[in-house]
Amino acid sequence: MMDKFDEEELLDKTKNKRPLTGMQKLLFGMVCWGVQSWSQADSFKANGYDQKYIDAKKAMHTGLAIYGIGITLFILLLLFL
Repeated sequence: MMDKFDEEELLDKTKNKRPLTGMQKLLFGMVCWGVQSWSQADSFKANGYDQKYIDAKKAMHTGLAIYGIGITLFILLLLFL
């Protein structure tokens, strides 16, 4: 009986240090504009997954920057050609 409580306590201690997988980071970066992605990242924070929250926010900000740069370059290309 005590082993079960020890396992749960150990899982709670390591829960905040679990990172996102590479595929999850890619998906958060590609689908960074939706409410669902931002609320999923917030639910990581609410459930105690601190590292997943940080990784998701970083991936979404990177995705937004890439989309912004891409759109800017596309518009500049259209203007100058």
